[in-house]
Amino acid sequence: MIRINISKFDEAAIKLISHLPSGLRPFFEFISFIGHPISTSLVGFVIIVYGLFKQKPTVALSGTFVWLALLLSTFLKHLVERTRPLTEYVAGMRIHSFSFPSGHTTGSTVAFGLLAYYCYHLLPAPFNYISLVVFIVLIILVGISRVYLGAHYPTDVIGGWVFGTIILSIVIFTIKPLS
Repeated sequence: MIRINISKFDEAAIKLISHLPSGLRPFFEFISFIGHPISTSLVGFVIIVYGLFKQKPTVALSGTFVWLALLLSTFLKHLVERTRPLTEYVAGMRIHSFSFPSGHTTGSTVAFGLLAYYCYHLLPAPFNYISLVVFIVLIILVGISRVYLGAHYPTDVIGGWVFGTIILSIVIFTIKPLS
């Protein structure tokens, strides 16, 4: 029963996203590139270097959680073994992997969520609010791009957002990098 409901949800969401204009493909390819695990790993690396440079070990530690999120996301993919959608995009992928959860979405949620957190707390108003909105929109767009391009089912993306949010919450509320 749950699988039927998930399939129905995925089908409805894919149908909705498929109505977006085909001219948006280059935009969503660019957004997907920004959310690529290599890009988000680089964000984690920059946070680590910044934390070390400023002698703030909890900030440096927070950057390692981007990498941890990507590793755990890969572990979950192998645990769940959900196949990707049958699309041209997936057929053209150089590295084939499982679908759930979306690694792009998980990594983006943690990496850009950390940047949003730091910008919100460290920048003066209104730049803190602007950066917060920009990073949240970017996280959402990365998820949409993965469905738009045909790399994932919508529930893979939602799983990535949930998993990434859990990891981000652990960093913010347990490690407390700015305390």
